[in-house]
Amino acid sequence: MKHFSYNRTLGATIMFVYLALSGNARADGNAGTPGAEAPRYLAPEEITSEDYDMMSDYAYRYDACLNQTAQEQMDKQPDPRHVVDYAMKQCAAELEELDRKMTARNFDPAYRQGFIGKVNQQAVNNTLRNVMMGMAARQSQSPDQASKPEGQ
Repeated sequence: MKHFSYNRTLGATIMFVYLALSGNARADGNAGTPGAEAPRYLAPEEITSEDYDMMSDYAYRYDACLNQTAQEQMDKQPDPRHVVDYAMKQCAAELEELDRKMTARNFDPAYRQGFIGKVNQQAVNNTLRNVMMGMAARQSQSPDQASKPEGQ
């Protein structure tokens, strides 16, 4: 039954991140107004080096947060997926802030969602790989293994 509660938690987290990044809420006052002009989003050639630096900075901060949080959680949780799930919840604010900054700069919602999704997926994959390698290394150096005579 404990496994089920983690799956519900993971599902709730995924739904929260999806809703937060879905772009359904619009910042302008024309949302849902009949006859309102379609919003003009930042064109690719209008994205400045400062924008790219900001996006890169948040991507780095999210990746670093995931890795740091996962490293701290590894001793408390035996399943690497649960470790990464916990880290995602703890670091979600970084992606939410990136979304707010990109919305404020008027990035196209499809571009914004795609970029944030890519940042999330790459960081999660890297963190999961690091956690699995770290747990395997710790397990191979565990006292139980070290105390057994060779050949047993």
